[in-house]
Amino acid sequence: MRKLFYVLAFLPFLAQAQVGVGTATPDNSAMLEVSTTDKGILFPRLTTLQRTAIASPASGLYVFDTNTKSLWYFNGTIWVNTVSDATLGDVKSGFQSADHAGWIKLDGRLISTLTPAQQGVASSMGFSGNLPDATAAYLVQDDGTIGTTSGSNTTTLTQANLPNVNFTGTAASSGDHSHTGTTSSAGTHAHTINDPGHTHTQWTVNDDFNNSGGNPPGFTGDSAGSRTWANINASTTGISVNNNGNHNHTVNTTTDGAHTHTVSVGSGGTAAPVDISPKSLTVNMFVFLGQ
Repeated sequence: MRKLFYVLAFLPFLAQAQVGVGTATPDNSAMLEVSTTDKGILFPRLTTLQRTAIASPASGLYVFDTNTKSLWYFNGTIWVNTVSDATLGDVKSGFQSADHAGWIKLDGRLISTLTPAQQGVASSMGFSGNLPDATAAYLVQDDGTIGTTSGSNTTTLTQANLPNVNFTGTAASSGDHSHTGTTSSAGTHAHTINDPGHTHTQWTVNDDFNNSGGNPPGFTGDSAGSRTWANINASTTGISVNNNGNHNHTVNTTTDGAHTHTVSVGSGGTAAPVDISPKSLTVNMFVFLGQ
């Protein structure tokens, strides 16, 4: 009875004054101060299932989670792992292969598979249906919709993307061939033509002294008096005329001499996509949704 009396007598003092454990002068800002050099404060130790099963936890309630081996507190909405030191919606990379301490792997899973508290946080961030899938994706701030993945890690070059270089090649020259072109007729030259429309008189010298043909027009006689002339009438072909002035001819020329050909040289490519993803370190991406 005496011990009970002492405790009851001390309760009003506890309700009105500061309490010091290990100190007679607790700090004015503390309702309770524990001072020691070889001991600590032992928080209630609960499993994760027991912690999350606490009904209507008060804001600021602390519990040591024996599964995560860390101290947790309830911030009024969700439990927060003091080890994580994270804010809801934070993103991190890590070598962990699965969810841990409120960090949820961004693997595109259904949001409905998360805990009710995590579903609420995901919904508040604008996620619906599925979590973002960070597989083979890189983080970027591009003014797009948060949490969406887009683009590709490969690209296909077009001709306009190629360097400005000249390709060289050899044109095929199998067999003889000719070119049609125009030549210049600089200077005076002659042409052989056919003239089948009329006849020409041609006189030739005859040594048989038979003057039956008479003398050619304008002939004044042979000074030796020993020759006669024969008159031959025939249709003449192959006479020569001169060309007055210069003119052009369309002719077939041979390939002798220097000349060029326009050729097509293939690039040898197959339009295979080019991998533009940078050298990388493989990790997993997580978002902090709490527990």
